[in-house]
Amino acid sequence: MFKVYIEKAKYIPATDCDWATGCFSMDALKPYDLSDEEWDAIEDKVISLANGDIEEIKDVKGPGCSFDLMCIKDENDWPLYILAESEHFIIRRDNEDAALYLKPYSKYMTSVGDFYGEPQDAYIDPQERFCITVGCGIIKYNLSEPFYDYMYDMDVSQWIENGRGPENIEWCDHIEEVTDSYIVVSAEGTDIRKFDLMTLEKI
Repeated sequence: MFKVYIEKAKYIPATDCDWATGCFSMDALKPYDLSDEEWDAIEDKVISLANGDIEEIKDVKGPGCSFDLMCIKDENDWPLYILAESEHFIIRRDNEDAALYLKPYSKYMTSVGDFYGEPQDAYIDPQERFCITVGCGIIKYNLSEPFYDYMYDMDVSQWIENGRGPENIEWCDHIEEVTDSYIVVSAEGTDIRKFDLMTLEKI
């Protein structure tokens, strides 16, 4: 089955405009962020989209809101900017935040990084022990309880980081390779650099 992108628009009187939020459905299951009443309004349409019967449905009326729905057949057109995906997790770019979601109900878990200029790439360990996000620097986040939200200048064992500036910026936009001992990153296809996996010190 295909993933389905769900954009919900809700009128906010205080701002006199619609406020749009996005989520996604996997295997035609209800996303964690939608209420039962909202899901009831679109479930049959999401199933049709997930089966690939149709590609897009717009302006579906829900309780106090409306929905635009889109079948994601080409992952390159994925509107929620999926940076990495594993068996149980997805890392999504939400503006400057790298957000971790739990599959299959798209439940938000935590922030695994916050980047000036947005996160550019991510990697999830095949055993799901840790993840790595890159952009303006590198962050390695341990995928275990208590799943603290990433914060600047917070000294916890949940993550380590390097090249985050302002005097020591390691700009990178792609993770080239991750082994049991090191990480290789690049910027614009060149400027290849290697970092120790355990410490993130440059090798």
